[in-house]
Amino acid sequence: MNDVTINKLGGGLGRRLPNQDMYSGLLANGVAVSGTGKAELGKIYRLKSTADAAAIGIDADYDHDNTVLVYEHISEFFRVNPNGDLFLMLVGKDVTYAEMLNKDEAYAKKLLLESEGYIRQLGVAFNPTTPVADFTATAAAITNAQALAVDEYTRHRPVLIVLEGKGFDPDAVSLTDFRAMNSEYVAVMCGQALPVTELDAAFLCYAAVGTMLGAVSKAAVNEKISWVEKFNMYGGNLTAAGIGGAALTELTEGQLESLEGKGAIFFRTHTGKAGIYFNNSHACTESVSDYAYLENTRTINKAVRLIREIMLPRLDSPVLIDEATGKLSPEVVKSWESDGRRALEEMLRKDEISSLDVFIDPDQNILATSELEISFWIVPTGSASKITVSIGFTNPF
Repeated sequence: MNDVTINKLGGGLGRRLPNQDMYSGLLANGVAVSGTGKAELGKIYRLKSTADAAAIGIDADYDHDNTVLVYEHISEFFRVNPNGDLFLMLVGKDVTYAEMLNKDEAYAKKLLLESEGYIRQLGVAFNPTTPVADFTATAAAITNAQALAVDEYTRHRPVLIVLEGKGFDPDAVSLTDFRAMNSEYVAVMCGQALPVTELDAAFLCYAAVGTMLGAVSKAAVNEKISWVEKFNMYGGNLTAAGIGGAALTELTEGQLESLEGKGAIFFRTHTGKAGIYFNNSHACTESVSDYAYLENTRTINKAVRLIREIMLPRLDSPVLIDEATGKLSPEVVKSWESDGRRALEEMLRKDEISSLDVFIDPDQNILATSELEISFWIVPTGSASKITVSIGFTNPF
């Protein structure tokens, strides 16, 4: 019969899956909680709030009774980012820092694998049986963390690893130079909330990795966590900040500048602006690297995931060849380049990158190699890390 047919279209509103950039993991030494449904060692729990942590027996009393900082880091994560999504795994207190991050062990690797690649940033808190006396264990962990992250990248699960700078001493004769560690996927948090250091002597050398993990998960991938307008960390136990048990006011400007130059991450204050902030977003690699700051690595990691998501369905697909030249046909080049752009258009719309370009060389001999090479070029966003203002008097005469 004759009729007017109206087809309902979808997708016009541009709605997408929930933002996965905030998916985070926390690996920490701890103690199992007795009782059905309570926290077990080696088991992964997905937390959406501190109430979820309390439900498995992890609360402030848990930290106090076991001389660990687990709930402290969880509560800080959700204080900073209430919308965060946290995968938690506890390991025994006898597991060393380096072992926790060994890519061949069933600790960090297990957490990243069994969370099905969701984790974009992994925080690691070290709560050993014997109180930490120096920074040695953390230094060893950095090397393993980088090796783990490199391995994860090859397995299509790119991740940023944030380590607790356990035992960091700002007064050490030879300060650790994080910039010399060639570990672009790793950052070390050295800042502390002083009230936490006063809870127990074992906590004097802790670092606020939960606070930093929350800030990283809250930030867009291209944002520095030291952005003053957005990342005031004051609150919870963080009412006074320090490093290595010393209040910021006890450290000289020269010491803080030296720590900054060596790539340490810590809390700072700004004259005339209330609050507590991060000093920077250093990665443990040289300052001239393309990945010298966390936002560089997070931006690339996100782009890598999106590109693979779009390109994977075309793996092993037939590719038409120009019969006259044996090269890729213009239609094929245009189609693949269009898919490439589509992969990153979301980042472009969100201002997470400034621009992008995709190029496929049509002269590739795909018949001989069965390999199609695609080049992506991304212009990142910049950061106003230093603002220079010129000011003076003028005579209007």
